[in-house]
Amino acid sequence: MSHEYAVRRVLDRYTYLKPEDVIRRLRYSTFVSLPKRFLYFEVPKAACTKMKELLRSLEHGPSLELLVGDLLETRRDMFVHARQNVPLPSLVDLDNQTQRTVLESPDFLRFTFVRNPYTRVMSAWKNKALLCEPGYEQVYLRMKGSLPSLHGKSLITFREFIEYISKQCDLRTCNLHWRLQTEHLFLSAMDFSFIGKIEQMGEGLRRFQRHLGLVTDFAGTPRNISHGSDESEYNKDLADKVYSLYQSDFEALGYDGETWPLPRHDTAELSKKLTVPFEVFSDEIIERNLIISLLYEEREQLRADLRKVSRLHLLPIVNALIKLHNKFRRATKPSLMNSPPSAK
Repeated sequence: MSHEYAVRRVLDRYTYLKPEDVIRRLRYSTFVSLPKRFLYFEVPKAACTKMKELLRSLEHGPSLELLVGDLLETRRDMFVHARQNVPLPSLVDLDNQTQRTVLESPDFLRFTFVRNPYTRVMSAWKNKALLCEPGYEQVYLRMKGSLPSLHGKSLITFREFIEYISKQCDLRTCNLHWRLQTEHLFLSAMDFSFIGKIEQMGEGLRRFQRHLGLVTDFAGTPRNISHGSDESEYNKDLADKVYSLYQSDFEALGYDGETWPLPRHDTAELSKKLTVPFEVFSDEIIERNLIISLLYEEREQLRADLRKVSRLHLLPIVNALIKLHNKFRRATKPSLMNSPPSAK
């Protein structure tokens, strides 16, 4: 079977991947501007939220569309990750000749941002696994055997999370938030013009700004650096474990294996850091409450639609279709315990 140029290029170098997986990844993660001559390839947990907001601003995108796609977000601003909310085509939306131009032309800026593997995997643990983020229940189930109880919840520790990754995940193809960045990016197939590091985000953004010919500085702090405690979960043993798992990222992306975050010893200052600022706490709660309200509104609309269907005496047909749909899903979809974690 013949595939488009970009897909063939990736499959030639990553022979263990399936074409549909490559297409899905390129369609979601790549953003191309032909007039501005750039390709951005997003990396989860590496300032991808900030970058998508920036691209929306550059393209004068409309207001965010909420509750779209298959995203299970808990904040309205996180729906920037819905592909339709960033008005730029992906690499696979282009014809073969244009794909080749984007990937080979010297005047095209092909760029991405990456992150120190030590802090990236810790951020994935804090934001996705620790609080049982929607869509990550499977991770909790696999590690704890059941979902969190009503009271006295057993939290997933960082060490438990790293053990889970080491024993149950293929880091070439697992969840995007803790997958190897080099694998996620199809690094050897993309021929990037530059790979920025979020630890020097301003420098990378200025490179992008110069390419666009802009005089207004849009450099700033990465959005998805985790809030909360500055206390490191690392010790030498755990750092060695993470390094062994992500060694190819450390080496290919130029990160020092000795850069794992050190624990703090100034206990007085640390006790202050352990307290979440009220404005951060209230912001998170308000966003979750608004999302919950939107979901209740959608439920009420579905109930109203169902009552209309019932009055038209179509309910038996609808019920039969629902049963058929559920039967098909059970036959084709792995159980919750065995299914891979969903990815955003």
